[in-house]
Amino acid sequence: MKVLKMLIQNQNKELLLKQMKDRMNKILNYFKKFVSKIRIGKANTDILDDLTVEYSDKKINLYHIASITVNNRNTILIKPWEANILPLIEKSILKSKIGIVTINNGNMLKIVIPNLTEERRKEIIRINNIKLEKAKILLRNIRKEYNKIIKLNIIDIDTFNRYKKHINTVTREYICLIENIFKKKNKEIIKI
Repeated sequence: MKVLKMLIQNQNKELLLKQMKDRMNKILNYFKKFVSKIRIGKANTDILDDLTVEYSDKKINLYHIASITVNNRNTILIKPWEANILPLIEKSILKSKIGIVTINNGNMLKIVIPNLTEERRKEIIRINNIKLEKAKILLRNIRKEYNKIIKLNIIDIDTFNRYKKHINTVTREYICLIENIFKKKNKEIIKI
């Protein structure tokens, strides 16, 4: 907050906007990651990105102990680098909230991604729309916070309006980016 006041007092609009954009980028990246993990009836290894396996009293990311490949449109193969890890990987997948089922053939796991039903598609789109609204609210809250900061620290009305205009423009850009990400994903869901 103190840094923001100094930036405003020095009328360093670029640094102020950069700081705001950095915060908005974090929100944008979070939602990009969220959208990439949505299962839409085709195999995508992104759904396993955050999966950790309990091994040697440590939580290890799945990518560090196994090779993960997309075999075909709706099948992912997980081949551990050590055979004794296979049951631990399977256990981690089943405990996770990913909602996928594994087939263990003794030396690798096969994950078959089921096709989406019409009901499930509608549910995913509904959840996406809720997440989209939450993202917009987070972005607007950042805008509100920065508008409040400049209002408290700028006496000159012209400078205030100039800052406010830039803040609103940046916010609209980020809202548009997030809307496009969700629209693209919803089209994918309907199309498949």
